Amino acid sequence: MDDKDYIERLKRENKLLQDKLDKINTGKRRKKRFRWWLVKKSSVPIFGTRLKKSISNAITEYKEYKTVSVDTVSDVSSSVIWRITRIGLFAFMIAVIPAAVLVFQTNLLMSQNRFIENQNRLVEADRRSSLVFVMSDVLSDFNEELKYKGSGGRNISKTLEARIISLCMAMKPYRFMEEGELIKTPISPERGQLLFSLLQSDLGPESSRDILNSADFAYTDLRKVNLGRGVNLKYARLDYSDLTSAQMPAANLERAELKEAQMSKINLSDAILKRARLNNANLHRAELLSADLTNANLYGADLSDADLSEATLWGTKLEGTNLTNVILDNAIVDRQDWIDYIDSLGIKGAGEIEDRYKIKKQGKQQFILVSKK
Repeated sequence: MDDKDYIERLKRENKLLQDKLDKINTGKRRKKRFRWWLVKKSSVPIFGTRLKKSISNAITEYKEYKTVSVDTVSDVSSSVIWRITRIGLFAFMIAVIPAAVLVFQTNLLMSQNRFIENQNRLVEADRRSSLVFVMSDVLSDFNEELKYKGSGGRNISKTLEARIISLCMAMKPYRFMEEGELIKTPISPERGQLLFSLLQSDLGPESSRDILNSADFAYTDLRKVNLGRGVNLKYARLDYSDLTSAQMPAANLERAELKEAQMSKINLSDAILKRARLNNANLHRAELLSADLTNANLYGADLSDADLSEATLWGTKLEGTNLTNVILDNAIVDRQDWIDYIDSLGIKGAGEIEDRYKIKKQGKQQFILVSKK
């Protein structure tokens, strides 16, 4: 190969190398321009136009005058503070919005759960109320058996007694809608209807005793019901029942179970409540004139504003009872120190009773409360 060919080959190789170098430099320039473009674009949301412009003015001023004026520094500082505040606000919003959505979803889920629960209770209430049709058949047979019986022998067959007791057991308490809201405490209106029908039928004493001894009438709804005078509820199990404003003067509730029963404004004048269990019962403003409460258990009962005029409180258990504003005119008690005794028990209203009443002896081992005025 002569020198001329060698020189030509070197020129070609040099040209190829130059082309490759130009491509490399072009790629670097493109990358540099892209990075600069990316920095410019990203600086706007990060630093903000205002802060970017302030920094640019400060750099330009420094390049030109080799110093930065106080106004330029103040402008940069205020822009930095403003930008930090904006970023903090955005961060706060980003943090709060998911939390707010989570709270909203939780509340929505709780509302749905309550709605489902209410629906289930209403379905249960509908199922319970269907027992009314069964009660109708039982009462139809009940009336048929009593149809031809005189006043002296109005007892029913043991089979029918068992059916009534079984029906009462099936009538479980439940919650239902009343005045647009679900009631707080479960109760059984059907048991109230059944008991009312039995009490108004003038049932014979033997069958009445068998049913009341065996049937469970707890949670019975007898609100504002007028049962008439002298109804027989001896041994009745009426725990947690609602007898608010019920009218049942001279009722026989001897040994009845009325634990935590709602009995405010009830009329029990002349009633027999011997050995009745009225633990924690609500007897606020109850009428108990001449009622016989001999050995009754009134532990924790609320008798505030109740009228116990001429009532018999012989051996009545009153621990924890509320006797605020109670009327005790001529009430009969079994001990001369009765007022001091209830005061020693720490009973509410005992001080008022001591201020208003005094003990007067009446016969052997019998004392009455009379007004001091």
